[in-house]
Amino acid sequence: MTFFVLSDLHFGFGFPDDLNTLPANPLTQPVGLERDHQRVIAKMNGLAGQTYPPPLGGKVQMPRGLLLTGDLTEWGRVEEWQHFVAYYGLHGHEGLLKIPVFEGIGNHDRVHGPWVEQRVAERHGGRFYSWDWDDLHLVSLGEAPDDEGLAFLANDLAHYAADVPIVLYFHLALEGPWSTGNWFADGDFRNRLGKTIEKHRVIAIFHGHHHATGHYRWNGVDVYKPGAVKNSTHTFSVVHVTDSKMSVARYDYEANAWEWSDEKKLVAE
Repeated sequence: MTFFVLSDLHFGFGFPDDLNTLPANPLTQPVGLERDHQRVIAKMNGLAGQTYPPPLGGKVQMPRGLLLTGDLTEWGRVEEWQHFVAYYGLHGHEGLLKIPVFEGIGNHDRVHGPWVEQRVAERHGGRFYSWDWDDLHLVSLGEAPDDEGLAFLANDLAHYAADVPIVLYFHLALEGPWSTGNWFADGDFRNRLGKTIEKHRVIAIFHGHHHATGHYRWNGVDVYKPGAVKNSTHTFSVVHVTDSKMSVARYDYEANAWEWSDEKKLVAE
């Protein structure tokens, strides 16, 4: 199966100080970063059928959905959320995007309280949620797994055999730039996350927050940063998983070109 990953949307960045002056229709009168959102959404809608970079080969299949790793809004305001929904929808037919969306929050979404997080929970059944695409299990852990999130994850994974492939995604970084000086880094949450998943087959973790691309290993797990809409790293990840291998390729929607790709085996030969 194929799915996309994007981060750091920041609806509200570049909005007027007086929100009463916002256009009635954000799709026809884009504000702030919204022209960038139009570009990335148009590319996602049309990427199926295009050829992967030579190291991977083949063509992009129709994606099952889009994972969003947080910072949907700049300040967590109602108007910003409304613009996010107008562009990205939910099931693939409410907004510009034509595939389902599975979003989690970031630190910016919590600036003025839990309102955005509550909207996400209404759309997906909880602050943290999970689902299956065929044999692949995916888990959204919001900004990052706190006490409640770790308890949710442990209970969720207890229902799956150790050989089931699992993808986790959340907002805050595990290592590298912008991975310190926040509640997730300063507590023991990361260590507890590692212990929670150590007996399970986590094939990838995706996170945002850094507004950058990257790939590193954490506790033996491959971790990917897909790029962001805010600032200059205008890429999203295209993930393809089969029984035997997984590939992650980043597409630059400004340059209309593949920016990076990686492939790994999921079973030993």
